[in-house]
Amino acid sequence: MGTVVLADAPNGDNRKLIIDGQQRITTTALLIAAVRDRLRELKKDMPAQSVESTHLSNYVLAEEETISKLTLSPEDQPAYDAILVSTPRVAKADGVSRSYWQLKARADDRAPSEDDYRQLIELVTFLDKNVQVLLAVATGLPEAYVIFETLNDRGADLTTADLLKNFLFSEAGASAIAFAQASWTRMSSRFDKPEDFVKFLRYEYMSRRGQVTNRGLYKALQADISGGAAGVRKYLEHTEKALARYVALREPDDASWSSQAIEIKDSLLAFRRFGFEASTPLLLAAFANWSHSNATRFVDTVAAWSVRALMAGTLGGGVAEKAFCDAAVAVTSGAAKSATDIRPMMDDLVPDDSAFRQAFMAFGPITTTRAKYLLACLERQYLDNLGEPTDAMPDWSAKTVSVEHIFARSSNRERFDTDDDFDRFALLRDQLQNLALLERSLNGNLEDKPFEEKVATYSESKFALTRRLSELENGWNFGAAQQRAEELAGLAIGAWPR
Repeated sequence: MGTVVLADAPNGDNRKLIIDGQQRITTTALLIAAVRDRLRELKKDMPAQSVESTHLSNYVLAEEETISKLTLSPEDQPAYDAILVSTPRVAKADGVSRSYWQLKARADDRAPSEDDYRQLIELVTFLDKNVQVLLAVATGLPEAYVIFETLNDRGADLTTADLLKNFLFSEAGASAIAFAQASWTRMSSRFDKPEDFVKFLRYEYMSRRGQVTNRGLYKALQADISGGAAGVRKYLEHTEKALARYVALREPDDASWSSQAIEIKDSLLAFRRFGFEASTPLLLAAFANWSHSNATRFVDTVAAWSVRALMAGTLGGGVAEKAFCDAAVAVTSGAAKSATDIRPMMDDLVPDDSAFRQAFMAFGPITTTRAKYLLACLERQYLDNLGEPTDAMPDWSAKTVSVEHIFARSSNRERFDTDDDFDRFALLRDQLQNLALLERSLNGNLEDKPFEEKVATYSESKFALTRRLSELENGWNFGAAQQRAEELAGLAIGAWPR
């Protein structure tokens, strides 16, 4: 079963910490528990008790209680405790419970009746006598983690998070190991996938130190975290604070935004719908170093820059991430104290008004979920230009608001005079100038009707830009679509300022 690395527990008792091999040993213990429970179901109580006392727990006379031979991490221990007392969780929602029930099914298959119970005893005997492990016992945590990294240096299935965790625990020593374990558990449990946790750790590092690749992150963090136990504590405390803001930036309904203007929620939804990730280090730096109100207003600024860069085609690749990371370092160092200080650093990334206008008009097909955000921001800018209040706008992100295709999306060749016109429609169909916000209660009856039969419905909408469609003197045609594209592009300059 490979090498298992152990170290003396920091509290000085006779138990050992498992540094490498937790999953293998836990799985083996769950298999033995499944065998014990199957033996009990087959009314083989003495063999079941022997399995229990030999492999799973001991009655300690001095403590006058039964002590488990294996202790898991805090998030897994409750499920394991339930299994030890033969009341496993039926919901199987956690990994420990799911593993137990899978192994229990195998034990049931191995001994389907009382006559087959010896099959289970043979299985336990095989585990006890024939399965081998290589055991490395370190004199202390630092040595244990050196062994761990040496064994896994060949690139076995370890994530950067695994390596960093073990580095932190080794640096924490006896004085901070409990704090480090608890802090790490709290943070890692917020992510479903290890790679998502690593992504956050990379963004947090880049918010302070600049751009780094996934491959280089572990070495960079090793160099960044110094000072032994005190350094580990400082890093984890800072990282937990950063995680709270990272989570909030991905959740527009987070309580920390409750008192903010509606625009901030629109911007946060834009980050989600467009996948604006490159600017994350800069936003983390702003919230770590500026006042909350200034950092919150900056979210809208970064969203505007990101939309402009997206339209101009400069947002992809490592160039955008490099620009945002350089700006993040400037914020962290104190060189940039406001958006005004950062704006010159965005010159190569964020187009000026003229270039943005052209890029906006030329932008291709767009999904309806993204179009809802863009049209809502353009609606707000249109009302603002007229000096009208914007707080009465319907909630564009609600399910009650849909995206209407002005040229019906399913229009066929027969609706157009020539093949060229149908080809023009095919290009225009999912572009922003052919889309409009419309209440779902109004949109439900439009289906694939031509513009002439839909225009009266447009006039009933609460969205001003949609109502304007009902004012077109010559109906909806390619010329009207071009004029609307120009109008929307003009509004875009104010909706997403540079």
